[in-house]
Amino acid sequence: MPPEIECPFCTNRIPDWHFEWHLRADQAEIVAGSKAMECPVCRAGVAFDGFIVSQAPPDRALAHRDIRQAARWARNQNVSLREYLGTTEGRLLAGFWSDAEIEQADQEAVAQPG
Repeated sequence: MPPEIECPFCTNRIPDWHFEWHLRADQAEIVAGSKAMECPVCRAGVAFDGFIVSQAPPDRALAHRDIRQAARWARNQNVSLREYLGTTEGRLLAGFWSDAEIEQADQEAVAQPG
């Protein structure tokens, strides 16, 4: 997903939507139109068809970003999830999980690389 795309609800420019933090099954459902992504700012359901971000119908189920997927992604970027959530790009997503959940996911990512 291209960076710096505006949320169709709150109009905030999102540095990175982190589509890849969703499980593969959720990614497929998002692109197919049966689930929506959650805006990191307003938490509204946002549709993404693989190219365009738009308002999802209010009854569309939300796919939630997976903390373990996020921690593995961060590790592949040579940082911990905690470190990444402290950056400009990651800060918007920092409130999605508790400190304990982030710590646990970072520990699991170190223990099970790849």
